[in-house]
Amino acid sequence: MDLTSTVYSPPRAKATWRLEDLYTPATVRHYAYGRQALTEALRLAGAAGKTVLLPAFICREVLSAVAAAGVRPAFYAVAPDLTPEEPPERWPDAAAVLAVDYFGWPQGLIPFEAYARRTGAVVIEDAAHALFSRDSRGRALGTRAPLGILSPRKSLPLPNGGTLLATAAKFAQHLPPQAAFEPVPGRRPALKAAARPLLALAGAKTALAVLTAWRAARTQAAGETSLPDASPCPELGRPLVCADPAIEVSRRRALWSLCSPLAVKAGASPVFTSLPDGISPYAFAFRVKDPSAAAAAFAAEGLAVLPWSALPKDLDHAAPEHYRNVHLAHFLW
Repeated sequence: MDLTSTVYSPPRAKATWRLEDLYTPATVRHYAYGRQALTEALRLAGAAGKTVLLPAFICREVLSAVAAAGVRPAFYAVAPDLTPEEPPERWPDAAAVLAVDYFGWPQGLIPFEAYARRTGAVVIEDAAHALFSRDSRGRALGTRAPLGILSPRKSLPLPNGGTLLATAAKFAQHLPPQAAFEPVPGRRPALKAAARPLLALAGAKTALAVLTAWRAARTQAAGETSLPDASPCPELGRPLVCADPAIEVSRRRALWSLCSPLAVKAGASPVFTSLPDGISPYAFAFRVKDPSAAAAAFAAEGLAVLPWSALPKDLDHAAPEHYRNVHLAHFLW
């Protein structure tokens, strides 16, 4: 099956649907970015003036949400398999703790639930990479904790979009009213679509350098202390007309299966070695010292490669190698 024609374009089969319907019975609020949703989650959790426990393997932009909520960050170490490196009894006390479903794979919540029982912390499930993903029990990622975060813009061709899911009634009843949906100037998907053929002509090595520099500039602009001032895009305020979720999940799973042998042949090690039922991969995540060969292999299939992630500045200098050598072949860029 030729998959290259579906890498960047949504499948032809479309459907009309709403995130609210997919994530029932959670109460939903939409924001411009997942960072804004996380800020609200921290406020609901009563973490203002207190501490939130975050994984040390995290995008530095998350700290802007922490700062906006008036919360102090603390960190727990993450092992190469992206689970917590130490048992929860050794984690410092905090008012809230973030469990991240990296790249669409479900994070095991047992240690987080044990930590919550010991400390009274509120568990927040960060499913920004996990739109449409479900765990082995069929539960939608983002709904397995009292509060959850989605970032639809990372998986769908939307100019922006972050979503807060409140599954616990005590938080749902205190959600603020839905903010007005305003048009988004300078639609990002159109800019990305225009850039793709230029990067393809440039070759894999040049494209990787350009994309890496672009991401670094974007991350630096985002900062660690301020949130973008934007409203949720209108698409999230009405039924979405885009790829049927079931077909989109199938497309992503097929791409992941295509990428796995390519990565191994290029000398890269997949972060996840299997694709269990229910998972909708955000991207193909792999570890490699020199990404050039892998970038060329993926570029031949129309896939752009970027490093993940720009770590918080205070952690970057001491970060272990398994935080630094992760790259993603993106399924939507």
